[in-house]
Parts: sequence; C-alpha cells; structure tokens
Amino acid sequence: MIPINANTKISALIKANKESIEAIASLSRPLEKLRNPLLRKMMASRVSIAEAAKMGGCSIQAFADVLAPLGFVFEQQDTAMQAEGNKAPQWLTSARIHYLDVRPSLAENKDPFKEIMQHFTALPEGEVLCIINTFVPYPLISLLEKRGVLSYAAPVASGEFHTWFLKQAPFNISIAYPKEFPSFPQEKIVQIDVRQLEMPGPMQAILQALETLPQGHALYVLHKKKPVYLLDDLAGQNYQVHMNEVGEGDVRLLIIKS
Repeated sequence: MIPINANTKISALIKANKESIEAIASLSRPLEKLRNPLLRKMMASRVSIAEAAKMGGCSIQAFADVLAPLGFVFEQQDTAMQAEGNKAPQWLTSARIHYLDVRPSLAENKDPFKEIMQHFTALPEGEVLCIINTFVPYPLISLLEKRGVLSYAAPVASGEFHTWFLKQAPFNISIAYPKEFPSFPQEKIVQIDVRQLEMPGPMQAILQALETLPQGHALYVLHKKKPVYLLDDLAGQNYQVHMNEVGEGDVRLLIIKS
C-alpha cells in the first residue's frame, strides 16, 4: 500500500502506478488533459492532489476513492479541503486589468497557454492580466512565479475562477540561460535535430530524449528558434540549460541533466 496525502504531486502517483493517469482523468473534463503526454509532462510535476482537485472541480475524497483500488492509501486528515481565507493584494485594487477568457479554448480541447503568454508578454508594466477559467491554473502560476510575477486567484461564481497576474519588471527569460557552452565529454552528449519538425513536435522530441537521458549526460539540440515553452518547463528542474542563438533559424542548446 502506498501512503499519499493532499500535498502528493501527481507525478509521484504516476511514477508509483501509471494506471493513476486514467483514474484521475476519469474524474472530470479538465483533468482529461493528463492523457496527453506533453501536457502531462508539463503539469504533473507541478500540481498536487489538492491543486488538481481544484482544477477539476472535484473533491479530494473523489481522488481517494479512485486511487484506493490502485493501492494508494489516503491519510485521513487530508481528505477534506480547507477553506482558503486569502485576501486580495493591494496591487490588484489599483492596477489596470485586462481580461482573457480561456474557457472557449478549453471547450475545444485547445491548450490556451500560448495565447495567455502572448497577452502577458504584450502587457505594459504595472498592469494586470486576469485569466477567466473553470479552475485555478496552478501550473501557470508556478511557472510565472519563477519569473517573479505576482498572482492572486479566487472563485467569482459557481464553476468560474479568476486569476490575476501583475506585470512588473521586463519580461525576458533569455538572460537566465548562459550562451557560452561549457566543455563537456563528447561521449556523454546525445544530439538531436528538431528543425524540421512541426509544432509541438520539437518540444515533444526534446522532452522524450531528456526522459531517457542518463544523469550526468547532456542533450545537444539543433533548433530553428528559441524554445520558450521548453525553457519554461525545464525551469526549476535538475537541468543546466545553455543556449546559443547562432543566427536566423539556427539555435543550439546544450541541456545537461544533473
């Protein structure tokens, strides 16, 4: 039997028993995205059971019920969600707010991430982007918090959540990735070329290669553009990312798995 609680990450469940993917996906439509390998890779390591329950609009007890037949034992004290008494921050009351409703995209089973990032990148400093959704987008919050973005989320109606993001300093992630490649043993480097793949093929190929890459080895990637979403996904994980923009349509990455 495997003990779990509300703070257990979805990735830990999948690692222990891959049948948990289908069990969780069966709980609600928002959670069906776990069936998509790419979306699962991006979401599972960031989201806990409690956060996934909010995203799916279901209870933690529902998770306990579907996971029990797979050998998971829920700690009793965590089977009930605690009320959140979070108060709206001061910056939300004084900033200009732009609204983006992503529910139509989700209804068509489309990932609104690219649309959200385009709107947020174009946002003037000091202003706020409000995402209207059917759940709190915890993976997005986690991703933007790594860049120093302030956020606040709250329910505004039954089945409707608003999440506000404050645009502050210049929004540029490239400064976090040194362009000069370190010396690395050639026998420990695996090379892939994703320049001819259609989106989201490049990201899928890179993530799959990293999945099987031994620790202490490096993946050398030939790409045609800066992989913004990939860099976001690798942020905070056990990788050292080096990027060199050689020229137009020629970007090289050395991703070391530490």
